[in-house]
Amino acid sequence: MRRTLALVAGLTVFVTARPLLAADPHAADSSVAEGAYPKPKAAVRSWNYVPAWNRVTWSSQSVIRYNPLGLQEMFELGYERRLFDTTNILFKESFVGLAFTPIVTPAFVNPGLTLRVQPLAVWRFDLRAGAAQYFGNFNLLQSWAKPETATFSDSELKEQGTRAPDKPKESYATTGTNYSIINEFRMGLLMDEANRPAIEARNRTWAMYHRMNLQPGDTVWYDQYFDLLAPKEGWTVSNDLDVIARFNLKGTSILRVGVRYNWAKAYIDGNTREDVNEGTHRVGPIVAYTLYDEPGGRVNRPTIIGILNWHTQHPYRTGQDVTQALPYIVVGYQVSGDLLP
Repeated sequence: MRRTLALVAGLTVFVTARPLLAADPHAADSSVAEGAYPKPKAAVRSWNYVPAWNRVTWSSQSVIRYNPLGLQEMFELGYERRLFDTTNILFKESFVGLAFTPIVTPAFVNPGLTLRVQPLAVWRFDLRAGAAQYFGNFNLLQSWAKPETATFSDSELKEQGTRAPDKPKESYATTGTNYSIINEFRMGLLMDEANRPAIEARNRTWAMYHRMNLQPGDTVWYDQYFDLLAPKEGWTVSNDLDVIARFNLKGTSILRVGVRYNWAKAYIDGNTREDVNEGTHRVGPIVAYTLYDEPGGRVNRPTIIGILNWHTQHPYRTGQDVTQALPYIVVGYQVSGDLLP
C-alpha cells in the first residue's frame, strides 16, 4: 500500500512538473523583463511615416515681406482621407481633403475653402474659393479706368492713398470673390543613400480668377498680394520654380538651400501697356531651416524661411521707382501638425 501511494505521488509530481521542465527556463524572466522594460518604438521619420486613414491637420504660415511691404498669416484647418493601403513611397501619403484656409493681413482678409487632392507624393493640386474684404487702409484698394492710366508704384500709391482733405484719397474699402487652381509638382534630381531627394526641383503654379467690386467705371486694380495690376474680372497667374538642396543635420533637423525663380502675370483684355503685359520676374536664393521633422505630432516641422529675390522685370521695381538693387525680402515661420488621430 505504501509503495502504491508513493508511486501515485511520484507520477503526480512528474506530470505537474513536466510542462515546467519542458518550458524555456528563461520564459518567465523574459515576460517580466518585456513588461517592465518595453522595447522603444522605432523613430518616426518622414521617409518611414505612413499616415492614419483619417486625419485632422492644421498649419500656420506667418510672413513679413518688403518690396512690396506686407504682413500675412495663412492658416489651414482641414480633414484628410488617405487613398491607398500601401507603404509605397509614391502612394502612402496620397489623400483627398477639405480645409478652411483664411488669409489674414492688416489690409484685407480672404477666408476660403480648399479642396485638396494629392494623388502622388510628387503631385498635389488645390481648388480654392475665397471672399476678399479690403478695409480701405494702407493705401489699398486702388483702381483705375484702364491700364494706361494706372499708377501703382509704391510712391504713387502712398501719395494717392494719403491725400489732403481737399483731394480725397483714392483708396477705398470693397469686397470681391476669387477662385484658385494651385498645382504643385516636385521631382528628385539627386537622391541620397536612403533614396530621398538630396536635390529636388519644385514647381508651384497659382492661377486665381478675380471678381472684384470696383468703383463705377474702373476696370483694373492693384493686387498687392501678387504685386500686379489685375483685371476687375479675370485671371492672374504666379509661378514659383525652386531648385533646393537638402542637408540632414543633427537629429531630424533639416537645412534647405536653393534658388527661386518667380514669374507672375495678369491677363487683362485689351491692354496695350507693354510693361504690364510682360509680367514680373524675379530670382534669388531661398533658405529654410526645419528644427525637427517627426510626422504625426500635434506640432511638427517648425521652419524658419528666408527669401531674397531681385526683380529682373517689373513696371516700377527695376529703377523706375525703386532701385533694382533692393531685393524682394521675405522672412517667415511655418509650422504644422495633426490634431486627430
